Amino acid sequence: MSLFRQGWKAEEFFGSELTAHHMNTRSVYRFKENGDISITHSAKYVEDGTVDVFVVSYTEVLKYHESGTVAHSQTSTVDTFDNWLDAYYCGVQCINNLNMELV
Repeated sequence: MSLFRQGWKAEEFFGSELTAHHMNTRSVYRFKENGDISITHSAKYVEDGTVDVFVVSYTEVLKYHESGTVAHSQTSTVDTFDNWLDAYYCGVQCINNLNMELV
C-alpha cells in the first residue's frame, strides 16, 4: 500500500521547509524558500494495489495583472519519482540552481 493511501503527510517531517495543501486525490507541497518549486504526491493503481508518485514541478510566472496578482503562468514537470526523498532532493537542487542563476 502506498504512503498516500496510508495518509502520510510530508509536513509532519519537513514542516519547517514546506507548506502543504491536501486534496482527496493528491497533496501538493511548496517549498517555503521558493514557492515556484513544488512536489505533488499522489498514488496510482497497479495490479497489487497502489504505488506512490512524486512529481517535482517548476512554475514560471509569465504575466502579472496590474494589481500584482498572477495573470498567466506555466508549470513544467522537472522529474517524476517513486519515493519522497528523491523528489525532495530534486526540489532542493532546483532551488539551488535557481539561486545560482540570480547571483
